[in-house]
Amino acid sequence: MVHFRSIRTLALLVTCLSPASAFAGVAPAVADQRPGPGPVTPQTPHYDLEMMYAQGQMKAGLEVARARLKANPNDVDLYRHVARFMFEIGEHIDRTDTSVDKIAHYQEMYDISNKALELDPGNAHLLFHRGIALGRLSTTRGVLSSMFNIKAVETDWLAAAGAPYQYSALNDGEILPCDAYLTLGIFYRIVPESWIVGLLAGTRGDLDKSLANLERANSCQPGQAGTVKELGVTQMCMGTRRGEDAMIEKGKATLRKVLALNDGGNNTAIDKKHAKMLIADPDLACEYSRDGQQDLDESKLKKPE
Repeated sequence: MVHFRSIRTLALLVTCLSPASAFAGVAPAVADQRPGPGPVTPQTPHYDLEMMYAQGQMKAGLEVARARLKANPNDVDLYRHVARFMFEIGEHIDRTDTSVDKIAHYQEMYDISNKALELDPGNAHLLFHRGIALGRLSTTRGVLSSMFNIKAVETDWLAAAGAPYQYSALNDGEILPCDAYLTLGIFYRIVPESWIVGLLAGTRGDLDKSLANLERANSCQPGQAGTVKELGVTQMCMGTRRGEDAMIEKGKATLRKVLALNDGGNNTAIDKKHAKMLIADPDLACEYSRDGQQDLDESKLKKPE
């Protein structure tokens, strides 16, 4: 049983660590009904930046996008390009690298996304990116210290997932709404299911919602190693948490599919490595986070394959 004193202590701790004023003035997370540009073509605005993103030229792309945004501060698309390049760069910063201020990095990404939404409220693509920025900022700080951000992340991604907006980057590097389903699936697994979290944050984890969103992401964009891996992780987490051996085996079977995939993604090798790790030790599933920024047991992560 959780006593009232424990709840009050947790609430006070969260309040101290996450000042509510930190994200004041945020644009409402309600997506409009624009259908979006669809697949990127040579006629797409800033096609050169789309090419740089597809070719993995993240640092060079960020430099070009920032310079162009400085000259064109009302061009909403440029804010998205800056935020996306920043995200990809952040994904490749080792979590033990103390030379980089990851909180400052993701705070800037969040501020850029939010500024763009001030110019174009309801843009589903921008809502998706703001949710990513705030989500990464939250996992970097830790779930407890970011409790009041959890609902904002969920709301942005639900808006993006529910909008008719469609977009496909070159080489399928980013696809909406598929990627919004994916992020929601990960979100509902990582966020604690505790009713206390629901009380304080306004939402909480839910493995059934995680599974439903990941199945939808996998149907929307089949054969993506990252998506298949996350689906397998949630299946294994459900099995271990609920004592269902059949679901654990289903998760293992899904993760084995990852080992046979070669979707061309930049992170496929990492996904395969993690799939092997999880197959070997299903108990890692519920605490698994690809970016390594959750409160994981370092000794488990270093366990040999």
